[in-house]
Amino acid sequence: MFASAASCRDREPVTAPSGAASPAGATAPPAPPPHDHELQALRAFEQQRRTTTDFATLPPSNLALGPDPYRIAALGAPARSPERFVGLLRGASAVVTLDGDGTELTRLAAPRSPSGLAVSSEADVLVVGEAARELAHYRTIGRTIGRTGGPTGGPTTGDHLERVATLSIDALGMRDIALAPDARTAYVVEERQGRLLAVSLERDRSRAFRQAGVRELSRCHGPIQVEAITGYVAVNCLLDHTLEIRRNHGEPGEIVRIHHDGPIWHFALHGEPDGGVLIAAGGVEDHPLEREDGGFGYIDSYVYLYRLAPGAAQASRLAAINTSELGAVTPKWVAIRTADASAGTVAVTTAGYATANLLTLTWQGGDFAAAPRVETTELLPGTSAAQLTRGGAVIAANALFDAWIVQRGGKPRVIEIASAGPPRSVMSRLGELLFFTTMMSPWNSAEGKLSRFTCETCHHEGYIDGRIHYTGRGDVHATTRPLYGLFNLRPYFSRALDKTMAQMVHAEFRVANRHNGRDPWFTLTRADVPWLDHVAGAPAELPPERLREAFMTFLMDFTHRENPTALDHARFTELERTGAQTFRDRCAACHAARLVADDPASTVPFERWESLVLSPSGPIVWSNAAYAKTGVTPYVHDAGARVSPLRRLYKRWPYFTNGSARSLAELLDRFAVGSGATYHDGAPADAALARLTDDEKAALLAFLDLL
Repeated sequence: MFASAASCRDREPVTAPSGAASPAGATAPPAPPPHDHELQALRAFEQQRRTTTDFATLPPSNLALGPDPYRIAALGAPARSPERFVGLLRGASAVVTLDGDGTELTRLAAPRSPSGLAVSSEADVLVVGEAARELAHYRTIGRTIGRTGGPTGGPTTGDHLERVATLSIDALGMRDIALAPDARTAYVVEERQGRLLAVSLERDRSRAFRQAGVRELSRCHGPIQVEAITGYVAVNCLLDHTLEIRRNHGEPGEIVRIHHDGPIWHFALHGEPDGGVLIAAGGVEDHPLEREDGGFGYIDSYVYLYRLAPGAAQASRLAAINTSELGAVTPKWVAIRTADASAGTVAVTTAGYATANLLTLTWQGGDFAAAPRVETTELLPGTSAAQLTRGGAVIAANALFDAWIVQRGGKPRVIEIASAGPPRSVMSRLGELLFFTTMMSPWNSAEGKLSRFTCETCHHEGYIDGRIHYTGRGDVHATTRPLYGLFNLRPYFSRALDKTMAQMVHAEFRVANRHNGRDPWFTLTRADVPWLDHVAGAPAELPPERLREAFMTFLMDFTHRENPTALDHARFTELERTGAQTFRDRCAACHAARLVADDPASTVPFERWESLVLSPSGPIVWSNAAYAKTGVTPYVHDAGARVSPLRRLYKRWPYFTNGSARSLAELLDRFAVGSGATYHDGAPADAALARLTDDEKAALLAFLDLL
């Protein structure tokens, strides 16, 4: 929401009423803007936090915000044995086994920041992590269920895991993994270079996997998910807003693409008897974002259903359902099944990450033109993944409540996950809910162009969505910016209109509630958000200033995640050191090595760059508080654009305010300096301008990859 709002919104100027004339004929000073007294208190809270914070040592949020249950899958087992599940705790870098009640049975170390999970028909468990160059192979073990009246020898319960192999993969930022049905190939997507990799697998004498080779199959921008079924491998390219579907498991052949105007958050595949495939996907409305009146238009959440027929060159859209209208906002998990294949019955189940429900859409008789039957079940917001059980229940990984949620009908059961980290404050948890749920504007409508949305609608997991959207001003278009690391980055966004976090957060409440007819200075009660009963310590009533303080508290905690490239070595390589020196000489005048963007005293001397850049938090913002005109037009402000911070560039695409640079190499190709001017684009054809040499570009790319 922010970068497509605070950086681009048409601000309504606060016009103070003119004062009445005093007896002496003088004009009284203008009245302060509404709620200025409360904002003064919030500004004091912000300043107090700033003066007591060591920005060089703030922990990365992936280590500070809890266990973060992120993925869950069923472990295959015979029908008469108890169901068991395997899950990933991304914040704890752990893999766990669970029983059907969500009780944790085993916890083992996983590749750092695990995000990808695959299970074979033989209950092999494969895990990859964003910050590790490895694929971990686990195997289920457990007590054996005996046959009635005879000796043991039946199936095992699969209560526990053991790690049996670690396969080295030369990739960082691995987000997901899928196994081919024959378990001879693992497909991995990594977002640093955008690659889809095919890892050939063989088994040794102990049946543990070993790597027999790695092939790159394709590249796209921001791949976050991969799925494999018989005959197909599909990838979700988040920043390209595209699903890429490959036939024949990555062998040479066509790629069928499903492209939307906005991001797709999750998809599921279901093979058909004739060799075709059904694709269900959850994402934002397939329509350009409208900003003409300063609000948000056409960004509802949708579930889409497609069919790719055998040999077809493109997929056919069967249905597009506005799930925001049905109360399921931000569907980041979907599942598809054919309840009765002979009758053509198709069911899609999804959970709103931003809302407290589970939604099942069922089409009967193959009539996808008709409205589906809709069933709604109570859940909690925060479902990042879920698993349908044999008995029709659901067990969900809930990242917002740091819990496993079991739904068997009636009230959901919440199983909190033990954490070794320090407890988080109630205000930080409430602020996270304001960010990721509809709690900031619970009365929004999904009628027409109006939308029910959250910050994550435009900022997937807090980073970006790859859009270059119309801002509603002149011919200005703008890219989305990350919302991590805002505490030390004021003034905010490309136009830098908000000088404090207090003012920025106050403005966000206004723009989020622009179209619902409610005063953005509101109080929330349990009648408005009943599921707040599950937040330990949450007050029964949240007045407007407390809501804003909670949002600010979370944003102060929402530091950038670790940069995987900076974690595996403690000293710069020769190329990285040359890049740092080139950056110091060419770039740091604007992209300043500061810990706090608007505080020149926080500038870090070059001698400290190495230790801070290669620390887990990588705290330097690489920006300042100034505007600059560097040729990247049209300018978002009369003075140009706020100097962009450079942290976690691998999470951002495309580049520049207008999104015109499609790679960092292209960005560096355009750079030129001369006659007191710096150009990032549009440099005149002047031989006197200094441009980067090929060696300087290579060194800079190596250094930028660490930021």
